[in-house]
Amino acid sequence: MNTEDSKRELLRLERRGIPSPPAARDIRRTLPAWAVSLLFHVAIVGGLTVFWVGTTKGTGGDKDRPMGIAVVHQTAGTTDYFLTGDGETNDSEAAAANSLPSSADSAAQTSASDILSQNALLPGATNAGVNAASAAGSVGLGDGGGKLGGKSDVPSVKTSVFGIEGEGTRFLYVFDCSESMNGYEKRPLLAAKSELLQSLESLGPVHQFQIIFYNDTPYPFGGLSGPPKLFTGEKLPKLEAQKFVRNRPASGGTEHSEAMRMAIGMRPDVIFFLTDAETAPGSRDLENLYERANQIGVTIHTIQFGTGAGARSGSWLKALANATRGEFRYVDVTQLP
Repeated sequence: MNTEDSKRELLRLERRGIPSPPAARDIRRTLPAWAVSLLFHVAIVGGLTVFWVGTTKGTGGDKDRPMGIAVVHQTAGTTDYFLTGDGETNDSEAAAANSLPSSADSAAQTSASDILSQNALLPGATNAGVNAASAAGSVGLGDGGGKLGGKSDVPSVKTSVFGIEGEGTRFLYVFDCSESMNGYEKRPLLAAKSELLQSLESLGPVHQFQIIFYNDTPYPFGGLSGPPKLFTGEKLPKLEAQKFVRNRPASGGTEHSEAMRMAIGMRPDVIFFLTDAETAPGSRDLENLYERANQIGVTIHTIQFGTGAGARSGSWLKALANATRGEFRYVDVTQLP
């Protein structure tokens, strides 16, 4: 059918009242461009969703899985972490907790004298023969919350031994445990331990400490399997330190120099040095201790145990304290209870 015939046919249909068929339209021209783009992207996203596989993130373990405990050992230059395991208490932790007379929380607040007497170290005694207030040290910050040594954000603390007050963030206790400390029914040894534990209680979790007992050889807290390290004043290290102090016997001779060199080498702020020995190290050893202590800036407070009313003149311990900006204290062991 040609064009003219088509026109005539349309006219005939119009006369008879029959509507003409609608003209075919391109659907692409009826939709705006943004709608076509939207449909295209929805189709792509839907296809990717079908093939998407989620990846598990995190540890992948149970949310309520047990956790371990880490004990931190720190020195001036290094920090080591020792884990106790996945939620299980190790032997040393269990031993520390079981060795105390009550639960860990209550034992951590027990006075040093009570801890010693409950373990048969102070039979019938309630103190070490000195004023508990002066022996325990000042708990809390130093004047104005000053910062000494260690990390700059660690506040200093004041603590004392036999009334001598030291201030800092890192403390060393170098205590004589030679056979002579057993004299007078072990009162010197027990008084020294009581003072040490009371001082240790006044340190906070952010502070650091180390204990070195010595006779012919030094016995640092933590053993000699490696270089001795400073411990943080958190609950677990303190509990272990209490056990270490209680169990240390007195025996053997006295050799000061090696223990003091070990202590100074850990670069503390304060050293409390206690002995009942009258014999001093050699002059060369003493000069070396003075020099090393002053290079580091450590303060050495010295306590001398003796018999009689007053300190012997010209005490080498007094000279050591004076040379390192420390204090000297003489304790008559015959007056200890």
